Amino acid sequence: MKSIDMRFDSNLIKSWIGKSFVKYKCDAFEYTNSVTQIVGLYIGDEVYAFTNVQEAVDYFGATDDMAVAKLSVTADSMIKSAFKDVEMISTPVGEEITSVKIVNEQQTMAINGEPAYEVWLTRAIIFEVGGREISFEKDTIPFSEEITIQRGYDLIDKISGNDDFLEAWDEEYSPAYKREVVVVK
Repeated sequence: MKSIDMRFDSNLIKSWIGKSFVKYKCDAFEYTNSVTQIVGLYIGDEVYAFTNVQEAVDYFGATDDMAVAKLSVTADSMIKSAFKDVEMISTPVGEEITSVKIVNEQQTMAINGEPAYEVWLTRAIIFEVGGREISFEKDTIPFSEEITIQRGYDLIDKISGNDDFLEAWDEEYSPAYKREVVVVK
């Protein structure tokens, strides 16, 4: 069975606890509360890029361009819109991070009844700051480079299901998925 692990590093996220979530930076919302390809997370003195960009990957036996979510330390100058002549906006947070929920998804695929693939990815991260939450979620459509941003309470209940993953496969494929929530305090 082939295993692919694209989960975010929980040790990196653990280092955020107790630090100030200064702001996040992204394209302005036009029609939805999603942005394309990148969100800058300004935590303490560091800048992190939450990206969701297409790259060639093994998508259950076929190499295809799929959006892969990543989290990395970067510089402010690297937080740029995917679109020309678009100025990003900064949304101040200015609160201490008290916990982060990491929503990971395990996708499995059996082919002709034999386990063939196990793919782990991070679907979302949810920050608890100042008594409320802010979430950043990778779109469930495999090729979509969208990142949905929400603010409020009980955001774990608002993370999208991924039942679409279970549909439209040829008869010999048997997909399944499940979620795990890792709470970092």
